Amino acid sequence: EAGKALADALKTNRTLKTLGLDSNQLGDETGKLIAEALKINNSLTTLDLSGNNLGNETGKALAEAFKTNATLQQLYLCDNRLGASLAEALKYNKTLERLSLSNNWLGDDAVRELAQALRTNEKLQELSLKKNMLGDEAGKALAEALKT
Repeated sequence: EAGKALADALKTNRTLKTLGLDSNQLGDETGKLIAEALKINNSLTTLDLSGNNLGNETGKALAEAFKTNATLQQLYLCDNRLGASLAEALKYNKTLERLSLSNNWLGDDAVRELAQALRTNEKLQELSLKKNMLGDEAGKALAEALKT
């Protein structure tokens, strides 16, 4: 219920610029609700959802939200389990400048998808992928994407 109340508040709030919710164990259900709120919210520029047990479902919901959200510039998602779901979001988003996906167990496949998305994203300036078990294939894919 707290997650729903928070998401509802984000839908109507027009003044909050930064929201730090890191390390609260929100879970996927609340993560999805927050992502839905981001489709409507037009004031939030920085959001920290690190360490909240967020998974692939939240990642998919965030990817969908990024198709319409035009204000979020910084997104911190460290210490979750998002997988490759956010890669698609980077193809559409035109405002995100900083994205931290550290310690999300991404692996090579997810990073290859992310690298593909980076080829078309012209806004992202900072990307953190620390502690994601990246191998040679991921490294090569990122190197190629960064050439563009």
